[in-house]
Amino acid sequence: ASTLAQAAGAPVAQATAGVGGCAVVQTTLHRVMRWRYISFLAFVRCLTPSKRPHHSITWTTADGSRVIDGVQRGELLRTALLRRGFSPHNNNSQLINCRGLGTCGTCAVEVRGAVEPAEASARERLRLSFPPHELRANLRLACQCTVHGDVVVSKFEGFWGARPTLAPTAANAKTYFGELEFLLDRRTPPTAELRPLANDALNDLGWRLRDLGGVVRREVDRALRDGPCEVCNGTEVVDCPNCDGMGRYVTYGTETECKACRGSGQVVCRACFKGDPWDLEAVRERARRR
Repeated sequence: ASTLAQAAGAPVAQATAGVGGCAVVQTTLHRVMRWRYISFLAFVRCLTPSKRPHHSITWTTADGSRVIDGVQRGELLRTALLRRGFSPHNNNSQLINCRGLGTCGTCAVEVRGAVEPAEASARERLRLSFPPHELRANLRLACQCTVHGDVVVSKFEGFWGARPTLAPTAANAKTYFGELEFLLDRRTPPTAELRPLANDALNDLGWRLRDLGGVVRREVDRALRDGPCEVCNGTEVVDCPNCDGMGRYVTYGTETECKACRGSGQVVCRACFKGDPWDLEAVRERARRR
């Protein structure tokens, strides 16, 4: 009987191994085709002209207002101005500034309109609260906000741009370090209008490859985000670190229900929590719904 069972089990084991091997091959092929498809889409998107909407900046100084058209959505305000011959820096601050770190405060301007982030960040508030600036409504750092609609920008006098009177228009925006002026700008999207003129086909190919690399990185990041969370494997819960997943713990000789997980032994996974993972009220609300 045992011999017959072994003889009957051998084909079954072979068939099972064959099915498992086919599944591995299918999974591998699926992944290869998926990445090829993503790369193809990225290449097509790179060659397709940008469809981003364009906006205008009304640049206001003591000499009047000028409208700057053709500003692409998502451009850093400082970059958009400098690229088009206007400077958010006055006089010597065109040379002596932080190049976009948000620490010097010389690019302070009054902004009215659609920019992102809509409210000043913590870095902006900290710098604009420090003398000679005074934190007030609509005062922003041009290197810390991007254009997302038509905006009106006013520049004031002084090295820091902190005086109450409007500054005169500079004769020409000076970029002392060329393209290095925009080295820290990681927000402005690549666009043909902002590229230096290509002297030959090789330079143009270099710009296209740089754009393609950026698109591929964004597509890969998106694909990776679509997969299950590496921490909780898609379950959206992890073992409670307060009680090691037990739901209870012993303190001073008395067994007590864990207050963090309410005895369940599990808490919401902060790695894939949709929202601010340190917003305790939101995390608790998510745990209650779970």
